[in-house]
Amino acid sequence: MNEQDVTRFEALRRAAYDVSRDWPRDKAAIALRAAGIGSIGGPRESLEAIAAASGVSRETVRRARNDLLAAVEAQSAVELPGLYSRGRPCMSQAPVETPATARALRRLLTMTGALAWDEVLRAWARAGGKHPYTPLRTDIESLRVWAQGADGLVVTPDHGQDGPVTVAVETPEGLDQVSGFLYANLRGRPAGIDRVALLEAADSAGLRSSTIATALSQHPAVMRIGRRTWALRGQRDAESIEATPIPSGRQAARGRPTSFRWADDGSLVIEFSIPRGPSPVIAVPRAVAELVEGQDFVIGGHGRRARITVGNARLWGFGPFVSEVGLSRGQRAQLLINLLAGTAILSPVDREETRR
Repeated sequence: MNEQDVTRFEALRRAAYDVSRDWPRDKAAIALRAAGIGSIGGPRESLEAIAAASGVSRETVRRARNDLLAAVEAQSAVELPGLYSRGRPCMSQAPVETPATARALRRLLTMTGALAWDEVLRAWARAGGKHPYTPLRTDIESLRVWAQGADGLVVTPDHGQDGPVTVAVETPEGLDQVSGFLYANLRGRPAGIDRVALLEAADSAGLRSSTIATALSQHPAVMRIGRRTWALRGQRDAESIEATPIPSGRQAARGRPTSFRWADDGSLVIEFSIPRGPSPVIAVPRAVAELVEGQDFVIGGHGRRARITVGNARLWGFGPFVSEVGLSRGQRAQLLINLLAGTAILSPVDREETRR
């Protein structure tokens, strides 16, 4: 971090302490930690880690952080380098000096090939600032200086030359298991591949389909290019081509959308079609996603108990109970979630109940 960054950081740290001075002590402490206002250059804690240390939910931490950011933005009209904005990290002049961040960038470019720097920034934002995808620099000259010491990164064109700035790797970086799976299944397919096909391939490869479903929503190297269709970033043909079909030759059945309603007792009811695979994942309707984000709910039946989890507007963990209640892939089901008790019940959809 250069002298200008340090001065900017200190000014906005003072602003953050000022706007939170009259807040409840616990909320202020949580918000400052979650926003990354600590020692300069120190490691950033995850929302989950702060929640566990403070004895509160992840949602409480997220809301405290967002309240602080809104107050700072309203008062100072400037951004704090590396500070989390609502839903994604700020990208302006944020330092990238950790080896893990450099490795993550090399993995991205190994999968996609050379990318324009603005495309890299868009890809990076998908990870939501989670380690190792810490904010990247937008200032090109600062980028060049960092890349020279990061090993294996090539920035073109050279300083003083015209043309869009692109970044590539000198030699391929080793990929983790999930990245390797996505690369093996998506490379050479610019038209993309159906999501169902990817999840089936994950099951065949011994990977949890829920792991791949989460990666599709966050991994910088992939992008959605159509309904249920995913491709590697930077490798899609400009012309429209039909997506790669499911390997079995069967087209995926078009399921009814996930919906929600409120039961008479105040419980949240999420209605959905049972997805394929042993570890099904469903999307949570946007209108109620924040109510359950980052929470666990106890689900039980036939003497067994487990937990369903909500994260990144996705819900999973109910797979073991699907067959127990007489459900199979494609059938309509509902989760009755008691937000106050922290419990959930899985059952087939009662048509008479839904028509009320």
